[in-house]
Amino acid sequence: MLYYNQRVKQVFNQLLEFDLNFSENSLHDFRVEIKKMRAILKFLKTIYPKQKLKKSARQLNNIFKQAGEIREYQLLLQWFQKNDLEIFIEHIFPLSVLDEMSKDFHLQAHQFKQDLKELTENISEYIHATNEILSEHYVRELFAQMDQLIRTNDSKNNWHELRKIIKQWMYAINWIEGGLETDIAYYQKLQEAIGYWHDAEVIKETLLQKKIFLSQDMELQKSFSIASEKLNHSIKYRERQILELLSKKELVA
Repeated sequence: MLYYNQRVKQVFNQLLEFDLNFSENSLHDFRVEIKKMRAILKFLKTIYPKQKLKKSARQLNNIFKQAGEIREYQLLLQWFQKNDLEIFIEHIFPLSVLDEMSKDFHLQAHQFKQDLKELTENISEYIHATNEILSEHYVRELFAQMDQLIRTNDSKNNWHELRKIIKQWMYAINWIEGGLETDIAYYQKLQEAIGYWHDAEVIKETLLQKKIFLSQDMELQKSFSIASEKLNHSIKYRERQILELLSKKELVA
């Protein structure tokens, strides 16, 4: 219950922080808190009728989706800037879009606050009614799922799902007392590697959807080729890193 109360306090604090300054860090911190709340809700849905939590899930997912769209655009712009590809910002992904997204989020901040208040009050009832032993069982079940996926996973089509389970497990271990005997560093490194790989794949797909390679602007075509080469190199590097980590699973006890 203490962990949940901390999350409620922090999610409101981070929403206020982002609403005041629109900074990338404050948005990142807010999304992390939303993810932790979603992890709690996902656990509760394994115990209680989903219908009773349906509205709370919808409210939380709506906030997360809109914050996520802003965050993805921020990361896209950061990648262009880091790789000296500002031409895409000038012609395809203007800063004005990010400004409009942030302003729209700001206009909805009051409603988000009301939704968070309602859903946290609803979830609190179930938190109070839930025996801690169920949290412990849930953590063990997640670890078994994760461990099985890691040991048998030979397809990158499952990597993103694996990362989501790892993240859920990493959030869930904070709900129980006594900690864990397992070394969490390995799983942290694996999920980070999958995250970097997935980000590169998303950027690549985003560029392809814009069909920049068909542009009559030769500078844009040239920049697209450079971007594709950089992304393919990054994707291959991350894939090798992930496969290497997966092959080392037997060393983790």
